[in-house]
Amino acid sequence: MSSIITVSQLNRYISFKMKEDSNLRFKLVRGEISNFTNHAKTGHFYFTLKDRESSIKAIMFSSFAARLNFIPQNGMSVIVSASVQVFERDGIYQLYVTDMQPDGIGALYLAFEQLKEKLSAEGIFDEEHKKPLPLYPSKIGIVTSPDGAALQDILNILSRRYPIAEAAIFPALVQGENAPDSICRALDLADSSNCDIIIVGRGGGSLEDLMCFNSEQVARKLYSCRTPVISAVGHETDVTIADFAADLRAPTPSAAAELAVPEIGVLYKELNVCCDRLSKAFLDGLNWKNNILSAKENELNRLSPINKLSVYKVKIDSREDELKKAMKNLLLKKSAALNEKILLLDSLSPLKTMSRGYSLVYNKGRLVSSVKQVKSGDELCVHLSDGEINALVKE
Repeated sequence: MSSIITVSQLNRYISFKMKEDSNLRFKLVRGEISNFTNHAKTGHFYFTLKDRESSIKAIMFSSFAARLNFIPQNGMSVIVSASVQVFERDGIYQLYVTDMQPDGIGALYLAFEQLKEKLSAEGIFDEEHKKPLPLYPSKIGIVTSPDGAALQDILNILSRRYPIAEAAIFPALVQGENAPDSICRALDLADSSNCDIIIVGRGGGSLEDLMCFNSEQVARKLYSCRTPVISAVGHETDVTIADFAADLRAPTPSAAAELAVPEIGVLYKELNVCCDRLSKAFLDGLNWKNNILSAKENELNRLSPINKLSVYKVKIDSREDELKKAMKNLLLKKSAALNEKILLLDSLSPLKTMSRGYSLVYNKGRLVSSVKQVKSGDELCVHLSDGEINALVKE
């Protein structure tokens, strides 16, 4: 009779046997994900892998899950690298996954789409957050590889289109594992260097080559920049997360330079047109002001006190002549009247009467016109035309 074993011993024995079987280790298994759980505390992935006929439990520990550049989803068809082992406590076998790749779609493209959807939901790509480009930038920051052809393309366009602007180069890695950190450091430096515009990018390449511009770190840094940023990554057909997060996307680095600055030749033409308009407006304004000044001068002359004094002087001279003439006439009239009065007075004068033998008799200074006014002994004064006579009344 065989010996009795415990359940734990049985499960441990089965686990040991499965671990010994090389056919159950590091296998590639294709299936569809269901019941997916991303454990918040541990970071482990728990899910079921199934096909049309069967299913198997699976776990991917956080150390392996953190290496994925996409988040698995229910219904996704994947190929996993896993080993089959027994979970001794429950006596079940399951897949212990160490790697996972989407089946039928590239992992990098899937990661791109998932990050794009995530950042879009947060509003990182919203147009309302896009900063307008200045019309006439004086300093342009360039974040790219100092050895790449993209830098030379940008500098050539800037020097030809707008040579009066300063081009400041902020070197950065644009490919590889350390590129996102390098790009973010260069963006920080450019953003704090009083640049008016920042161009960030590189030349074309494979999706793997451009992955640093599809990183969440770079996207958030672009979103937080205070300076307007133009993303110029790859060829015209290349589209990255950085293109969505930047304030403006350029299809190529050369196009970014053309978008960043105006054409100086066009500006000269516009300036000449503006100068002509300004000159014409100035001359028109000057003529208009001259007309106004002439009108004001005429009005001032009309209202001038000096001119008014001249007018009044003429009036005064005229009135003076009239007054002199009137005075002369008045004097003549008065003189004629006076002569008439003199003649009349002379004809009525007592002296004139006395010259004909008449006299005036005064008694104590009073004219005597009656004998009743005198008495014997009064002294009288008799006025004649040629003198006086004192007389004494006897009776």
